Amino acid sequence: MDWMQSIQRAINYIEANLLEDSLDNESVANHIYSSSANFQRTFRVVTGITVGEYIRCRRLSLAGMELTGSDIRVIDAALKYGYDTPESFTKAFVRFHGVTPSESRRSPGSLKNFAPIFLRIEIQGGYKMNTKMISNLPPMVNSWFGENYHFNGAARYVLGCLGEMSMADYSLFAGITGDIFVQAYPLNGEIKGDGASDYYLGLKNFPSVFEKVGYAADSFSERELWNNREYYVRKITDSIDRGIPIIWYHPGDMGAIVGYEADRNTFFFLSGDKTEPDRLVLSDDFFQKEEHGGHLDYCGWIVISGQRYEVSLKDVYREAIMHLPDLLTTKTDEYTLGAEAFRAWAGDIENGKFDSIKPEDFDGNFLIYEIFVVNLATNSGGCQSFLEKAQELNPDLSFLEAIRKQYRIMNYLWNGGHWIKDVLTPKEREEMMRLYGDYNLESLGGSFGCKLDTLQDKEKRGPIVKQLRRFADCVDEVVRVLDANCG
Repeated sequence: MDWMQSIQRAINYIEANLLEDSLDNESVANHIYSSSANFQRTFRVVTGITVGEYIRCRRLSLAGMELTGSDIRVIDAALKYGYDTPESFTKAFVRFHGVTPSESRRSPGSLKNFAPIFLRIEIQGGYKMNTKMISNLPPMVNSWFGENYHFNGAARYVLGCLGEMSMADYSLFAGITGDIFVQAYPLNGEIKGDGASDYYLGLKNFPSVFEKVGYAADSFSERELWNNREYYVRKITDSIDRGIPIIWYHPGDMGAIVGYEADRNTFFFLSGDKTEPDRLVLSDDFFQKEEHGGHLDYCGWIVISGQRYEVSLKDVYREAIMHLPDLLTTKTDEYTLGAEAFRAWAGDIENGKFDSIKPEDFDGNFLIYEIFVVNLATNSGGCQSFLEKAQELNPDLSFLEAIRKQYRIMNYLWNGGHWIKDVLTPKEREEMMRLYGDYNLESLGGSFGCKLDTLQDKEKRGPIVKQLRRFADCVDEVVRVLDANCG
């Protein structure tokens, strides 16, 4: 069959050009003289996955093999295999392999191997249930560009489906929630999520984010759906019928419900940078597992019902800036945000929190340490576009440049200012080197790939603690500037 041969030629081309930056659906389609849309559809039908997923899986599989078979640095592996930032590479690596890049060197047997596909014809019987699906599904986030807070990606995604293109901006929502400005740290050991909004908002208060952009929204927990299944399933399916996705708020799998099967028991949800949705079956077994995991009251769905009033984009950015002083100084019995989050993190290391942890509990457990690194690394560069847009719309907020500089300093303190190429100019990097030296959290061993023995060694952890407290000093200066100008 000619079309089978074409797909095999496409796979061969992908394998030959796997590490090329230009490799994407369009370039592969051009190679086999096919339209992009037709090729993507045929590839998905034949292989069971999208072109993007195939490329990603092959790259991560090869990255795992190279990390375990050589001394390549994690940051170099990230760049080689198509990731702009180490944290986006680490998150993708953990999702694929189940361990961090650094842990893969100590337990190579745990890595997954995704081999090149070789096609053969095999026809099997069966049938597929009728489905209702929102069409033209773009990915929710682009982790290659540091979009690491998935609620903000889901919010952007929903606004895009509503046609609010000026509001359909990941950076906008990440600024409204404060996720790209605020370090979060649990004081009771219970990690709520990746960003600050997972702590201070949570399921019940996330609808308030949509109110800030003029839309009405509501939320309900998994327990509420379990107890009143017909009513809440109807809310979900009615929204899908209107072309509006539903946000499924769930740790690790947060995404948008974009379709359902005819039995209204199986839903399709899109998450991360996927272009094809996964299945979510709301069986009794699902709810029992969620109850056992403690998710029934914490997780659930966010429904956007419609626009309530028009808002000014200028005012939305301004209000988010004015909210920052309170957010950056929030502290409860359960968590702390901002400068105190860095100090609490540093204090835990200094006071020996990790001394009693066993290697088997630490190694590969992203939530014990590296989740906080993702937080600081993302924010050190990720807030720049929001601040730039806020100042563009509000020229009187000239003090925002002083805030941008503090986050650029944090970017330098993390990894020398290499998060994004244009975060620091060469002149600014030289200035920071004079002020802070040429070492950073990454070179000190306290960033991605941090080893347990480093945290348990008083001499090695001392400089890491000092560096984290420098982050806190930067946030203190941000708050001082905001207090002086937002009163």
